[in-house]
Amino acid sequence: MKSIFRKISRAGLEGLSDPLDFRRVLFINNLSIVSSLVSYTITILLIFEGLFPQFVVTAVSGTFFILVIYFNSLKKYAFARTYFLSFTVAILIVASFVAFEQERFNETENILIGFMAVSYLLYDGKFRYVGFMVMFVVLIWLKFVRQEYQGNPYDFNFFINLQNVTILCLLVYLFADAFRKSLLKSFVRLKEKDELLYSMIDTVPLFIGLVDRELRYRMVNINYEKSFGKKREEIIGSHISEVLPPNILKIHMPMVEEALQGKSPEFLEHTEMPDGSTFYAGGKYMPVRSDKGEIIGVSVFVNDVTKLEVAKNKLQAANSTKDKLFSIVAHDIRGPLDLFDGLLDVSSEVEMSPEDFQKHQSRIKGKLGELKETVSNLLEWARSQLDGVNSVPASTGIYDMVQSNLDLYKELIDHKSITIYTDIDSNIKGWIDGNHLKIAIRNILHNALKFTERGGEVHLAGSRQDDLIILKIKDTGVGMDENKVKSILDKELQPSSSGTAGEMGTGLGLSLSLELLGKNNCEVDIQSEVNIGTEITIKMEASKN
Repeated sequence: MKSIFRKISRAGLEGLSDPLDFRRVLFINNLSIVSSLVSYTITILLIFEGLFPQFVVTAVSGTFFILVIYFNSLKKYAFARTYFLSFTVAILIVASFVAFEQERFNETENILIGFMAVSYLLYDGKFRYVGFMVMFVVLIWLKFVRQEYQGNPYDFNFFINLQNVTILCLLVYLFADAFRKSLLKSFVRLKEKDELLYSMIDTVPLFIGLVDRELRYRMVNINYEKSFGKKREEIIGSHISEVLPPNILKIHMPMVEEALQGKSPEFLEHTEMPDGSTFYAGGKYMPVRSDKGEIIGVSVFVNDVTKLEVAKNKLQAANSTKDKLFSIVAHDIRGPLDLFDGLLDVSSEVEMSPEDFQKHQSRIKGKLGELKETVSNLLEWARSQLDGVNSVPASTGIYDMVQSNLDLYKELIDHKSITIYTDIDSNIKGWIDGNHLKIAIRNILHNALKFTERGGEVHLAGSRQDDLIILKIKDTGVGMDENKVKSILDKELQPSSSGTAGEMGTGLGLSLSLELLGKNNCEVDIQSEVNIGTEITIKMEASKN
């Protein structure tokens, strides 16, 4: 019930920034509610007393007082207050005449003296004087009418009575004027304090808000205003459910309730705002206490920690990459070096035949080539991570680039008896950094050969489609699952794994290839199925020539 009355009394207050107008509307609403309740109560009593037409007048007046609140809700404040005072005067005139007709001279008209003070406080400029004087004239007129109904002469006592009433009205005027001036000074000081306070909190790079125990906003800074796309005047006085979007309200309402119980909950979350933008919000709710230590509201301080969270995530990713990199270096570089060390020890202790030397020489050559490729990939990858790689696009022949890489791995192709199928237009050229494309094709092709069983197939196709060059490398190797493909497309370092013939690797190849292709604005798609094979498609800009 209390919340219903509060909602009615606050009709039309939304958006009222001027504290004087705010209190005027609130006062009129409350006075209208009280007047309606009093009118209906009197109506019930008059019905039991059988007094007609008094109960009709009071019943109608109670209904008409409700209209004042309705007009305020429509933001017609001046009309609402004029209607309220005019209707009140009319009711008092009617009530006075009814009392006179029934020979009850209980001076009902004196109620106008109180409404004269109300009129003086509700209006500004000349209207407050006009309203005051109109009610004074009506009051004096009713005094004359009352004298007529009583049949009394206009004697000395009557004019002494008018004099006393006039003095009383003058005192009411002086009191209302002094009270009004004092009130205006208070509002000016309050406004100056508010402006000083807002000038301070608006310069703070935080989102600051304050709500009372009924969860209605009492203060917000400009960052809070901008974040929810509403003016400060619209937010102040509104319930938090009318300002916060559902996704934020659902998470933060429990924390507000905790703060009302004296706790200070903190939060760090990725928040989506009404305009669709997102950011990492870190903040804290704190109870606001009165001088007596009672909790009278809740304040919230929110900071945009997006940069910190992004830096934190990058640092975590860098640490993870560092750990993987150390693992790669330890396994794939130290391994061949240990082999070289072992072979040197054997050669120094045992005399080797020309056949054994030739055998070990071939083995060392293979491992040295693999180690060279590992170190090359490692250095190129490190440069790309340090933003030391810049793309210098040029007209680059795709067919020749593929053929040079096939020649590089001819020994491996022959060793594993892999059949190579090429269907590449010898005339197509891409607008891309030739060195970057060479490294990318080399690593992708090496992976295709590495993970294809003996006797398998590798297909290479290249064509031009409008302004794009489409290059596809497909193998019949061991394939990958969806998680592996996603990890590669996210440019994550892969754990090193041996090929189908024991070939070594670093796990850097595909990550480096995607990094370099990305710097050349290429699109890369990977389709793979375990035990079926993998197809990698590269889309690059075609050369204008």
